[in-house]
Amino acid sequence: MKAKLMAAAKADRNAARPDPCRLLAAVALLWLALAAANAAAPGGLPAAGKNAAVTLEPISGSSVKRVTLSARAAERLGIETGKVSEQSLIRRQMVGGLITLPVGRQPAPTPGSGTFGGFAQAGAGALPVSPVGLQKFAAVLPAQQTVSALVAGAPGGAARADAAASPPTTNVPIVGEAWVQVSLSPGELERLTKEQPARLLALSTRDKFASELLAQPSGMAPVEDAKRSMLTLYYVVPGKDHGLMLNSRVRVELQYSGNEEKQKVVPYSAVYYDGKGAAWVYVNTQALTYERQRIEVERVAGDLAVLSGGPPIGTPIVTVGAPLLFGAEIFGK
Repeated sequence: MKAKLMAAAKADRNAARPDPCRLLAAVALLWLALAAANAAAPGGLPAAGKNAAVTLEPISGSSVKRVTLSARAAERLGIETGKVSEQSLIRRQMVGGLITLPVGRQPAPTPGSGTFGGFAQAGAGALPVSPVGLQKFAAVLPAQQTVSALVAGAPGGAARADAAASPPTTNVPIVGEAWVQVSLSPGELERLTKEQPARLLALSTRDKFASELLAQPSGMAPVEDAKRSMLTLYYVVPGKDHGLMLNSRVRVELQYSGNEEKQKVVPYSAVYYDGKGAAWVYVNTQALTYERQRIEVERVAGDLAVLSGGPPIGTPIVTVGAPLLFGAEIFGK
């Protein structure tokens, strides 16, 4: 009987002792609840504090939130700023060009040249050259090739490159001045600033010439291509160190006349487009504080966006990191 009473008493003591596993689980749940309460302010926004990487504040009358970053967060996101500025932009247009030899008389246009659509064509058709141009061309040919192969059968003594008899006319460096052949529509020619030089760029946007190449207007009258309703113009690259290859394709940047009044611009890297296609910039209202504002982009000129609506000139804006700020504004981190 005594043994039974002692066993019952021991069972009562074990039942009253708390389970360590249950106790730890309860403490963990309480700690998580307190941490969540301290990390969130009313409305579910991250609370402001010394350790808050991102702080969001509602802006009265707007669905946009004001974003404040800690110094460390701004550094981590790589935020860079600039200002809305005003510049006078010269209108330019990029067209295709064909590198050819200098000639002593007006050359006939090569079909398919001058436009980006013609880049796939070889441009190996008949190429008229003058005796002077022929001598320069002969200077870059292999020793076993003869000039007579180029002039054989040419009527009236005019040299003509024959597809069957002439040596290869591609990937041959031009010694001396080179000519650039471009084609424009009548409307494009009318807007062209004819006295300005053209800038040559490599066909691939990832490639660059060793130095900047400018081609001067040749002074020749445009040659009409009746089949394509296009006009062919010629520019001249002087010197002998340009490194241009015969019959190679290049991009040609032409300057157009037009309104050169100053316009409001921002770096194109500052523009952020949302999922609906609306354009925005982040205005730097004070240190480490940014507000998203709508803009109207009229056009893009190089690495600049021309604005028809947006913050006034001189307004500080984010030029690098706008998409990251948008993510911080939407997700709060």
